[in-house]
Amino acid sequence: MDLIRADASPLTVDDFDARFERARPRVLAVARSILGAEGADDIVQDTYLAARSRIDQLRHASALDRWLARIAENLCYQVLRRSALQDRHQARFADPPPVSDPALRDLIERLPLRERAIVVLHYAHGYSLEEVARMLSLSYPNTRALLSRTRRRMYRQWSGMER
Repeated sequence: MDLIRADASPLTVDDFDARFERARPRVLAVARSILGAEGADDIVQDTYLAARSRIDQLRHASALDRWLARIAENLCYQVLRRSALQDRHQARFADPPPVSDPALRDLIERLPLRERAIVVLHYAHGYSLEEVARMLSLSYPNTRALLSRTRRRMYRQWSGMER
């Protein structure tokens, strides 16, 4: 004989909102334990949005607190991975390669990080645009367009300089 658990019924949106408010301190504690105080409030909000949009995936309402904590934990780890990847790219491309012309070096240094990374990887290190796109997690057309716009802007700035 199958017994149906009393908490097996799905949560309504109103029930979810009320229960989330009660669980909010725990979700915040999970986020703070992983990320520290900075960014924890954003994780709580992201957890709410993610859980609310997938509330139909929760099998038992009694597991809501554990489910929310797990969502918050996964979101924190995503933030950490994204941050580590960004730090790795910034450290790798923070300094443009040696350039004999100080004016050109100055132009390269003033580029936004993503554009600088594309220019440096492609021209200084010799990577193809396909390789650059994969390294920076961009699409090939986006990488090509960014490089084209950056070259045009650099040319205009270069030609307007007094050398």
